[in-house]
Amino acid sequence: MKSKSWVSLGIVVFGTTSLAAQNAPTSYKGLCEASAGVYIDDNHFVVASDETNVLRLYVRGDTSIGIALDFQGVSGFDKSDIEAAAKVGDIVYWISSHSLNSNGEDKKKRKIFFATKIVTRNGSTTLEWGGSFLLLRDEILGVAGIQKSDLNIEGMAAAPDGGLFIGLRDTLGGKALIIPFKNPSEVIEDPDKKPSLGTPFILALAGKGVRGIEQTESGYLIVAGPVSDEGDFSLYRWPGGAKPAVEVEDVNFAPLRPEAIMRVPGKKIMQVLSDDGGEDCDDEVSPVTKRAFRSRDLEIND
Repeated sequence: MKSKSWVSLGIVVFGTTSLAAQNAPTSYKGLCEASAGVYIDDNHFVVASDETNVLRLYVRGDTSIGIALDFQGVSGFDKSDIEAAAKVGDIVYWISSHSLNSNGEDKKKRKIFFATKIVTRNGSTTLEWGGSFLLLRDEILGVAGIQKSDLNIEGMAAAPDGGLFIGLRDTLGGKALIIPFKNPSEVIEDPDKKPSLGTPFILALAGKGVRGIEQTESGYLIVAGPVSDEGDFSLYRWPGGAKPAVEVEDVNFAPLRPEAIMRVPGKKIMQVLSDDGGEDCDDEVSPVTKRAFRSRDLEIND
């Protein structure tokens, strides 16, 4: 199913909507491989890379390198393949892919779920460490019915009950999986606590998996993408629950490779972040002033 004229990119249109055809993207310096992002107040957002546990705090529209938020020491890891973030109250949760690395190795640092708290210091909004949990993977595998070699988390959003929805890049039988995580705050407060996961929602996204998910006033927007590194991306509207997801018609993300979607507070705008890592932009090698990722706005009508 497809939904027509539900979003536009920068302006309201009723014909073909194309990221490439609309206003030019904004390039923010400081990171190449934008993999997760979240607004922490009306004008400030934080972005993670999958190649470092140093997050960066940006002012919307200010394309400078932002402010480094270094969580390497407190997390215990230099990089954790962070892939998604979600805000619940004054807590921002972050989650790594929980996948095996490119060599098929099972690394503890890639299995972290952690919390940060939004605080104000000297009149400025920032994040402080809130704790971590490292025992989520086996529970996810149990409810999803997949092997650990097939697990790759890429999306996370606040759920209506105060919990979280976790979206998987991998599919099961060609269908996307979104897993309810009912007690994130409890496992952060007590790492011996058993995570409570609900039955996955199974969505038909034309064979694609979840690359990003964000809550709207009427449900969720899902950025769907290929399981592999090759393929196109689509946008879906999901009311939540057992209801099907509906593709938003005529949205073309190219040339961006969307890895995160964030709602801009107080506006009917979703901000899409592109993972622009590659040979010419590497968060482990390139100087911070030479790193950049692209961002574009989607106007939503919900």
